[in-house]
Amino acid sequence: MSVIGLGCAAMLGRAGRRESLAALAAAYDAGITFYDTARSYGYGACESLLGEFFAGERRSRVVLCTKFGILPGNPSGWKNRVKPLARALLNVAPQLRGMVRKHAADQFLPSQFSIATLRSSFETSLRELKTDYVDILLMHSPPVSVLQQEDMLEELRRLTESGKVRMAGVSADGEVIRAVFEKHSSVLKAAQFPMNPFSMGLASLTPDAAKSLLLIANHPFGGAEGITRCRNQIDLLRRDPAVPQSLREKLDARGENLLPEFVLNSIIQDTGVSVVIPSMLQPAHLKSNIGAVERCRFSAAELQLIRKSLIESPLVNAAGLPQSPAF
Repeated sequence: MSVIGLGCAAMLGRAGRRESLAALAAAYDAGITFYDTARSYGYGACESLLGEFFAGERRSRVVLCTKFGILPGNPSGWKNRVKPLARALLNVAPQLRGMVRKHAADQFLPSQFSIATLRSSFETSLRELKTDYVDILLMHSPPVSVLQQEDMLEELRRLTESGKVRMAGVSADGEVIRAVFEKHSSVLKAAQFPMNPFSMGLASLTPDAAKSLLLIANHPFGGAEGITRCRNQIDLLRRDPAVPQSLREKLDARGENLLPEFVLNSIIQDTGVSVVIPSMLQPAHLKSNIGAVERCRFSAAELQLIRKSLIESPLVNAAGLPQSPAF
């Protein structure tokens, strides 16, 4: 399983079919083996795209992670036809992204955690992915109360024992993930959560949690706002006389890989996180992210200092930056 996975939330939403297939091909050819999707991604069409791409012998070479609990609205009709218009609008007016995301979020049905919905959603996922099993099945943004829903946990146990699911778990934000860490469930063996320079609060808990859970970090750059804030944080560290000179010199270096090295290695080195899943639709982003992990300029001690500075920084939003469905 590759340390970097491909987050597919934007496929057939913000990104069109051609761009999405090109991103899948580039990631696969580069050795990426972890692909993260959900029943709701691409307005319900993303799983089908992955099923098409990974049909045949490719399937056994990758880890497919999907989710249930958020259902897409009706992808047909006018909503489907206006997606290309929305993409074009964002290309010329990116400041409207928040408005488009809000409209997109209105097209989904969250908190769908009945047993009947789980069964129906999962069978649809298998059919769309063109497979008879998924490697990881996650609850998608459940409330904490679902973790106590014994019939739900028993159904997930049944699916894992049948071999249709290799590993079950939860994809959620901090409060729910903390509860997953504390629960030590015999059923829930994976946890996916936002972890970026502005949501490092879980970093103190992840090493212990990793002893019993597969940890997956999503939204590592925190979107466009997060990238800007991260660059500001790098500037603060570069000018801080309390930071060792050797580290300030590394932060003063220019180059396209400084930011991904700073972000991705802060997340995966010595934290217990097994996989980080940025959305890498552009070949340049894929290349720089892989290079950042393969050739990191920072030592383990320097990354520990960076994480400490991020947790203590006034720039940091401890609650993290929420992940929204991509149009």
